[in-house]
Amino acid sequence: MTADISDLDERNYRPFASILLLLSALLMVMPVRRVMIEVSEYGLRQLLVPTLILIGLPALGAFIGAFLKFQGSGSRFFGVALGVFVGSVGLMALLAYWFYYSVTHI
Repeated sequence: MTADISDLDERNYRPFASILLLLSALLMVMPVRRVMIEVSEYGLRQLLVPTLILIGLPALGAFIGAFLKFQGSGSRFFGVALGVFVGSVGLMALLAYWFYYSVTHI
């Protein structure tokens, strides 16, 4: 059995995907912490929408990222990781908006 020479030219996306997932986990710490503190304080019924956003945004990003077309080893994993990363950046932007809104609308 011989190796196909055309496989040597493909990109390996696994290291990039691993780095993106690590950054995504780091970016999701603050939104998760904020929502968990508020849920334990006020209850889940009042904070159902922020909790659904917290769960749904990265899941939606992963779902969309699964359909991205990249060529190479680990390309599907990279697409999912990229979608989760974009979702986590969206969560951080949403957290910044919630903070700004809570400070300006006392």
